[in-house]
Amino acid sequence: MARSKTSKWVSLGLAATVGIGAYEFGLFDCASTNGVQHLANQVWIERLPQNDRDQIHHLVLLEQGRDRFGGFGKSSQWRHFLEIFAWHREQNRLTLNLPQDRVRLDLEARVWECEDEAPEPFELCLELKSERGHTARYYSRFDWVIEGGKAPHIEGLPELAPHAAPAVSAGIEFIPDADAQALLAR
Repeated sequence: MARSKTSKWVSLGLAATVGIGAYEFGLFDCASTNGVQHLANQVWIERLPQNDRDQIHHLVLLEQGRDRFGGFGKSSQWRHFLEIFAWHREQNRLTLNLPQDRVRLDLEARVWECEDEAPEPFELCLELKSERGHTARYYSRFDWVIEGGKAPHIEGLPELAPHAAPAVSAGIEFIPDADAQALLAR
């Protein structure tokens, strides 16, 4: 059983780095509801990186059956900060449980198609609001879905930001972000 949980954490860590260009990993299917459709099993980033050292925020909420794990962080091609969490959603209310710091974040989530208002090449917007009034916005594309049984690259990312595809190796150590509020702090 411990081995299975370790495999999930490793998979989650790799999936979270997808937000900045690590694009080969195992994927899952997702069913969503109105107002938060595309929330889970979607790669979300704050913006495209400008160069290989530009650190950007990223978020992935993985859902497979009853299992709901996620990761958010701030990464460049050369540095990765990652916070792994369990999550729960009721309607548009999202709760993140961060085990490292024993912190719970209650957020309001809203996902919408925003191709006309988002920076190119994004098509989807995610807005997260905390109870304290902090707001974070992430972007994605329809084809950046995490689907079952496949290991594709994130469509278009290498062409949009060639420097965002890091040389990922088994030796990368993910360093958890010490500040759980980093999800909303920018």
